Amino acid sequence: MRNWIRNGLWLTGIAFVLWAGASVRAAVVSPVMTAFRATKAHPAGFSINGWVELSPSFRSQSLEHIIRRLSRKTHIQGAVHTEQGTGYQKAVIDQHIAGFSSELIAERLASGSTYLVIDRVGTQRFSGLEESLGLIRHVLHGYGPLHCSLTLQGTLPQRLSTPQAKQVVDQAFRSIAAKSVNGITTAHYISVAGDTGFIHNHDVLQGHPVNIQMALNYNTYLHREQVDVGTPLVTVTY
Repeated sequence: MRNWIRNGLWLTGIAFVLWAGASVRAAVVSPVMTAFRATKAHPAGFSINGWVELSPSFRSQSLEHIIRRLSRKTHIQGAVHTEQGTGYQKAVIDQHIAGFSSELIAERLASGSTYLVIDRVGTQRFSGLEESLGLIRHVLHGYGPLHCSLTLQGTLPQRLSTPQAKQVVDQAFRSIAAKSVNGITTAHYISVAGDTGFIHNHDVLQGHPVNIQMALNYNTYLHREQVDVGTPLVTVTY
C-alpha cells in the first residue's frame, strides 16, 4: 500500500499507525531477508520508500527548485510534473529505466510543512536492492531525520489456504524470533504485523511496537500466491 502525505498525516493501508520518534528510520535488510527466505517464495522485486520533513528554511523555496536539486543529486532525471489539491502542492519526477522505477516527490502542505520523498521499485528479483537503499540513505539523510520502509516481494507457485498462509507467516516470524502483534484475515488476503528484537527501530500500531509485516494473497493476474515482507510495514498493494 503506497504512502502519501495528506493534511499532515502519512497515510497507510492500516489505520492507527504512528511514527515513533524522529530518529533515522533505516530499513534493516538482513532480518527482512531472513524472514523472506523462510517463506520459500521466489524473489520478484522490492519497494523502498524514504522520506524526510524539511526544515522551515525550505519553505521559501519552490517545490520545482527543490525537486530539481534532488534530481541532480540522485541522477534520477525527467520532466517535472506538478499537482495541487485541497491542502497540498506537489512536484514529481518519474524515471523508468533498466528494471527500476524511481519517483522523486516534493510536497508542501497548507501548513507550510514540506516533505521530500524517494520511492524506488525494482522488478528484477533483488538486484540493485543494496545500492538503491544506500542511495536513498545517503541523499535524504543530508536533509533531516530519515524515515525508511522496505518491502520484499515474491511468489509461491500454488494457491494457499488460510491455514497454509498462516503457517508461512509463522515460519517466517520464527526465523527472526518475531511475535505477532496484529493480524487481519479476509477471504482475499492475510496480513500479520509483528515485532522482533533483530530490528531495532519500530512504529506503533494500535499501541504496540511493530517492525515487521507479512501479507499473502492470491494474485489472479499471475496465478500465484503473492508474498510481501516489509519493515516496519508493507508499503505495496496487496
